[in-house]
Amino acid sequence: MAAARSVSATPAAPDDELPEPPAEEAIGDENRDDAAAGEPGEHDEERTIVVTASRTEESLGDTAVVTEVVTREQIEASGAENVAEILEEQPGIQITPGARGGAGGLGIRLLGLDPQHTLILVDGLRATGRLNGVIDLTRFNSEGIRQVEVVKGPASVLYGSDAMGGVVNLITRDVDRPLMAEVHAAYGSLNTLDTSGMVGVRRKIWRSRLSGGFHRSDGYDLDPSTATTNAPSGYSANVGHRTVIEPRGDVRITATTDYQQRDLQGVIEEGGGAVFDRRNFTRILGASLTPEILWDAPARLRMRLHYTRFDDNALLDQRGDDDLDRLERTKDQLLQAVAQYDHRIGGHSLSAGVEGLVELLETPRLGEDAGRRNRERVALYLQDEWRFGREVEARLVPGVRVDVDSLFGAYAMPRLALRLDPDPKWTFRASYGRGFRAPSFREMFLDFPNAAVGYVIRGDPNLEPEVSWGGLGGIEWRPLPFLDLGAAAFHNRVRNLIIIDTSDAMGNWKYSNVGAAKTQGIELSAQLRAKRILQLAGAYTLTDTRDLILDKALPGRSLHQGSLVVSVKPPRIGTQINLRTKLFGRQLYYGEALDDVMTDPFATVDLRISQKIWRYFDAFVGVDNILGAGDARYIPLTPRSFYGGLNARY
Repeated sequence: MAAARSVSATPAAPDDELPEPPAEEAIGDENRDDAAAGEPGEHDEERTIVVTASRTEESLGDTAVVTEVVTREQIEASGAENVAEILEEQPGIQITPGARGGAGGLGIRLLGLDPQHTLILVDGLRATGRLNGVIDLTRFNSEGIRQVEVVKGPASVLYGSDAMGGVVNLITRDVDRPLMAEVHAAYGSLNTLDTSGMVGVRRKIWRSRLSGGFHRSDGYDLDPSTATTNAPSGYSANVGHRTVIEPRGDVRITATTDYQQRDLQGVIEEGGGAVFDRRNFTRILGASLTPEILWDAPARLRMRLHYTRFDDNALLDQRGDDDLDRLERTKDQLLQAVAQYDHRIGGHSLSAGVEGLVELLETPRLGEDAGRRNRERVALYLQDEWRFGREVEARLVPGVRVDVDSLFGAYAMPRLALRLDPDPKWTFRASYGRGFRAPSFREMFLDFPNAAVGYVIRGDPNLEPEVSWGGLGGIEWRPLPFLDLGAAAFHNRVRNLIIIDTSDAMGNWKYSNVGAAKTQGIELSAQLRAKRILQLAGAYTLTDTRDLILDKALPGRSLHQGSLVVSVKPPRIGTQINLRTKLFGRQLYYGEALDDVMTDPFATVDLRISQKIWRYFDAFVGVDNILGAGDARYIPLTPRSFYGGLNARY
């Protein structure tokens, strides 16, 4: 329901309890609902297949790079309606509100880095439609998602631009039974209505799924004394389709289509006191085709073609006047083609790929050429996972990617990862690599005069990419079959940060590569399981950040964060209770003339109770943000809200 509700990924059973997955399974279909086959409340590493860490399928317990997963079972237990809600209480993750009357949506910070430094993928392909550098996570509804995979740290070695802080990959659902059907309906505070449905059919050589949803809310305003609203009112409607055809054992063809329409309305106040009624009408269309050929080596050749169109129309209607009325249209089209070949030779798992990308952006703010700009990018990447050692099992994963961009030239991104398993109870992982973010069209070509305030912001076509070097290392210890402990440390140093240079006293401002920053910290985690009855998962994150130019902490980050998830399932009565809380320390914000503003610590607490009422039905009630945390200016969380509803699954 509200954006405060989310889930935490549950660490899995020890590696020594799981056999090595056969090669034929590892090179398979990452969209299979494998987790659904396990017992409720269990997180089975062997059944959970992930793809993000190495861009090839492997079991969760077998990855050389740390991968956090939120499974379908956990999504349903939380009641999360979109990806922002799914990720809200993940350790080391911060969901950040957008600006402009809430129309900017909700973005994500990984390891203290801003939303533009995290790459969002859907089934391994880029999502488009960034507004002010943010891809709104609320636009990805949960009904069609099988699992969410999070890889923290530089991942540009496989995915290129934007993956400096990490990658969030949304894996869509497949059909795992001859007939599947689901209906979900919920209603709550702020006249929030969430409805969705899914039907799937599986036959011998093909399977197909159709899903859709409708979501609406009144939005909210935490400070009625000001004109600006904190979250817009409006609706979102979506439909998605996925079909897989396997005419023979070594050939698979997957086709997907999806469409979403959003209509959001809010109020914003700009400099000079002008107040606008803002309406964003957005349409998003996507389609992909993925033919795959598998051999017995084992080897696989996968080719993917993906097209996405993001069309946003923002109408700003000035109250009391029409001098500043305007229509801001943003049409972003992305065509992506990928070919990847995977092959195993002895202890080596080789992956080589080529990727091509064409992007076309149209918006009046880009100035010349009728606000139309385009870029082309070609990339080559190569990775080798080498397994060696007997007494101490080891994996060394070197990789490199080279991107050639039509706007700024070539860039190389190496990474080296290492995994050691000296004992079945211990796992060590470490990685170090280079990340980069290509300058956006906005940063290179913007031409935006703000007549109400008297300044002009212009882009710079000579901008260089932002560059980072970052490392992450971690230890996992499983002292008992029901207890998992983990510790990790990270460090990132970023240069060439692109910021708006406001040093010109005449108001001629422009984007420049003048920023530099570092983020570093530690993460501690623990999970305790008492069979299927009780699960406890706790985490602590320390995130130390620094603006190296201003010599100040980066704004909006908490030095200390903590989270706790409690899940209780009494036997034989069909009841499940989920309590989730996240604690945030003080956050620094820059006020007028760079005066420091420090917020108070706060906590979000969410509670959800579900009850099985028949074989195919369960009812649920819940409350989000029980403590009413947040404020209108710096921490505009959804206020305390109640909801209830019904699920039907066949």
